[in-house]
Amino acid sequence: MQLLLQLGQIFLYTYMAALVSPILWIVIFLVYLQYKRAAAMEQRFFGRVINPIKKQMISSLGLGLLAGFLASLVLILLGLSLEQIGLYFIWPVALVMLFINPRYLCFSYAGGIVALTAILFRSIVVPLIPAVAANPLVEALLKIHIPALLGLIGLLHFMEALLIYIGGHRGCSPLYYKHPQGDVVGGFSLQRFWPLPLVALLVTVILQTDQVGVDMPGWWPVIKSVVQPGFGEILQYMAVPVAAGLGYGDLALSSTPREKSIASAKALALYSIVLLGVAVAAEFYPLLTLPGVLLAPLGHELLIVRGNRRELTRRPLYRPEEEGAAVMMVIPGSPADQAGLRDGDRILKMNGMPVHGCRDLLEGLEQSYFMVLLEGRRNAEEDFSAVLKKQQPAGAPPVSLSRQPPPESRSPAYSALHRCAAQGLILAPSARMPVYVETRRTSPLRGLCRFLKGKP
Repeated sequence: MQLLLQLGQIFLYTYMAALVSPILWIVIFLVYLQYKRAAAMEQRFFGRVINPIKKQMISSLGLGLLAGFLASLVLILLGLSLEQIGLYFIWPVALVMLFINPRYLCFSYAGGIVALTAILFRSIVVPLIPAVAANPLVEALLKIHIPALLGLIGLLHFMEALLIYIGGHRGCSPLYYKHPQGDVVGGFSLQRFWPLPLVALLVTVILQTDQVGVDMPGWWPVIKSVVQPGFGEILQYMAVPVAAGLGYGDLALSSTPREKSIASAKALALYSIVLLGVAVAAEFYPLLTLPGVLLAPLGHELLIVRGNRRELTRRPLYRPEEEGAAVMMVIPGSPADQAGLRDGDRILKMNGMPVHGCRDLLEGLEQSYFMVLLEGRRNAEEDFSAVLKKQQPAGAPPVSLSRQPPPESRSPAYSALHRCAAQGLILAPSARMPVYVETRRTSPLRGLCRFLKGKP
């Protein structure tokens, strides 16, 4: 019992120190920039910020603190040290990957690159050029214990799967996406980021006579350190505060954001469990090290590709229809919300006149004055009617993120969407909606420039 109390005090003190770590606040700033980009996209499309940045940040910080606490307990239990996992190499690589694409802010890609680099130096570079091993950076790279690094990646992704399951669908942004078949369909962009304060370990070699601290049980650590003490020496572990960041990016076209996030969380949890199993097995069977290193980034990328393909090959949930206009989202607290409209409603009539698609409804709202009678169908079987009182949503005025909006945002199509969103309605698009996003390849340099400018 005394041992647990001592360890608990050390753990809590170090965890609190992690909360004021400069690295953590850098991660928080990067998370803020990502949510600012998402808010700028909402502002551009709909004339207002649908998911306030402050609310997104509070949610991410709260869940990140919980996930970081749980991950730290497992790190301490396994006895993984910073020298083993190469965290100081992973962070710079992760930042470079972030500039290529925000979804690459992920330890599976950065950790896989670092681990593969360590293997190449051990197997090829150092045997050919032995003098390279004297370089401090190369020396630190060679000390990385790859099974421990794979274990860290698997652990963080299990935490990420838990976070996605809990709140991956929250704060999703509606968008109009140009389908590969040519039509514009409605969907949701799922972008979530979590800063994690962590308690990690540093290991050093000291004389047995200089030992201080808490005596750990004989079975600890679970994953042994690659550092080997000499005669009369022992390993001394010290708890230190560090930080990490987790990011989740997804697209929901043929499923709801909640359905998509649950499916992604389950697949990611399976991936993390397999990777953890390979990491533990590689500790005893070194031949599994290289397959584990390749599994980390490629397995994660396979999950993304498979999920996107599934969304693009199935029938879109919010597609153009000849009958009525589908409601993708009702903004909470808006006039549409107060009128009783719900996500997924299909509006068939407006002021008694048939509605044939998004454009009809947008034009009708433009021509109406103070009240609009909307009739439609809910859950494909229940008829409903609602009186929409046109007004500015109370307490939610349009938020400007830039002094000069882009010229295209002042076009008629954008203006109609803006006025409709002002009433709290985000509608499924028409087949030839001129406002949409599409997937394009971008260079790392261009991505870096747009990232630093805070542009979507």
